[in-house]
Amino acid sequence: MGFVGYNKNSLHRKGAVHTHRRWWAIFLALILVFCSAAAAEDDDEEFEFDDDDSGGFEYFDDLSGFDERNNNQEAGDYTYQLNEEEDGAFIVKYHGEDSDLVVPDHMESYPLIGIGDHAFEDFAANITSVQLPEGITWIGVQSFATCDRITEMVIPEGVIRLDDRCFLGCKTLEKITIPDSVTSIGDMAFAVCMSLKEITFGPNLEHIGANAFQACQALERVTLPAGIEIPETAFLGCSPDLEIIMK
Repeated sequence: MGFVGYNKNSLHRKGAVHTHRRWWAIFLALILVFCSAAAAEDDDEEFEFDDDDSGGFEYFDDLSGFDERNNNQEAGDYTYQLNEEEDGAFIVKYHGEDSDLVVPDHMESYPLIGIGDHAFEDFAANITSVQLPEGITWIGVQSFATCDRITEMVIPEGVIRLDDRCFLGCKTLEKITIPDSVTSIGDMAFAVCMSLKEITFGPNLEHIGANAFQACQALERVTLPAGIEIPETAFLGCSPDLEIIMK
């Protein structure tokens, strides 16, 4: 009898426990379903773009407003931008037809302080001479690249940087005057200037980029400040008779 009574009570208790657990399992499952649905709605709202949302993909597909977004402005044959402090302008693009260029020292009421990247590259085939104004402090990446009709260039005093490839492929450039203010020459700055014969840098030059004078086959003499580090590839492809003077 004791054995039978024990089984009945045990079965009753086990059934109650199982029923209690089932209800808890159902309750927890309902909570998980509700939370998952709410999270899915939040995700949909977070990644759903309106048709006119400038943060959507259309922003990158349509570049018609590129100029406005970058604050480009026009002054005659030049497109320019203002620097962050708006105390000066730099040329973004030249789009004129003159072959003998005299670059103005102001863009409207703003003094010109630099030549931007690729500024003259698109019209390189038309340009035979360039006169740059004093007041600029840098000449940007590939700004005069492939201007292969220019024979002489004067960099005005006050220029500090000649950026990467700024005169790359100026094949007819025979003479260039570099002011003492220049401290840095970028990578391939004068590469493939195949007619350049001589170039002199002042005592403030601190950096020469890789391949700076690569394939300058006519180069006979380069004057550099004493102690400056010269990359191994700086004169790659130049004449073995090239004379490098350190002083």
